[in-house]
Amino acid sequence: MGDLENRIGKKQVWIKDNILYPQKFKRQLDVSQGGFVYYPKAKGEKWSFLASKMSRFLEDNFYLIFSK
Repeated sequence: MGDLENRIGKKQVWIKDNILYPQKFKRQLDVSQGGFVYYPKAKGEKWSFLASKMSRFLEDNFYLIFSK
């Protein structure tokens, strides 16, 4: 998560509210649905991202993420 914060210049709360939890993205991102982001199941578990695919996702969806 720290690497992602540094990459896009936003804090964890913003990333969760605008990228990770909205259903329009979560269906595509969640590893349990074939994506490349591991969503923690319990408190204390860490997020995991496949960096190359997350980078591509951010590039492909930049206008959707940041056009609010």
